[in-house]
Amino acid sequence: MKFSRAISCVDVKRAFVAAEFMRRRDERYVPLLSDKEFSDRLAKAKAHVKKMGNAELDRVIVKKYPPRRDAYDGVDWHVGMVKTSEVAVWRGAGGLPASWTSGSLDETAKKIAVAFRKDSKLLKARIKRAIPRILRTAAETVQKEKYLLPIILPAGTIPSSRRGVRKFKGDIDDGSMRCLALAISGTKIIKAYVGVRKKSARG
Repeated sequence: MKFSRAISCVDVKRAFVAAEFMRRRDERYVPLLSDKEFSDRLAKAKAHVKKMGNAELDRVIVKKYPPRRDAYDGVDWHVGMVKTSEVAVWRGAGGLPASWTSGSLDETAKKIAVAFRKDSKLLKARIKRAIPRILRTAAETVQKEKYLLPIILPAGTIPSSRRGVRKFKGDIDDGSMRCLALAISGTKIIKAYVGVRKKSARG
């Protein structure tokens, strides 16, 4: 992992809530939209979260998954570049078999790529729907737009996320489908918001 600059936790929370705002408006996932519709919806999401303070952001985050708020508050945040071999998705992300998500993001992406080629019945609707559409319409945007960068926590910050499987440097907390799509396309280094344990927590 390499870090370019430190950012505030509020910036990360805004990115999470912006992604939630877009998903909530279309359960079929944003990349179904045309380029113009996608841009318009992203602009609305950005305008929405820019008005939100920390307390209001927290209310949205806690409603979705309460441990996430404390996890975000408990680390220092940076814009960083991570290798797909250094991080991993949550156990069973997107309805994938747990064994497929036991390895790194890179390893999981390779399993999914094979499954797509074989039209495997083990691929759930969310994966079959989201990944091709991200690759088709939004793969570049999710790395250029700060409100769409994936969010990565230090491994084990939320213990249940990868209980019983191998640990890597980071756990992808938000943006798993985006990261998987990028990895499947051959991307080896991903730009993301990366959390680092505070010095006091590291001892």
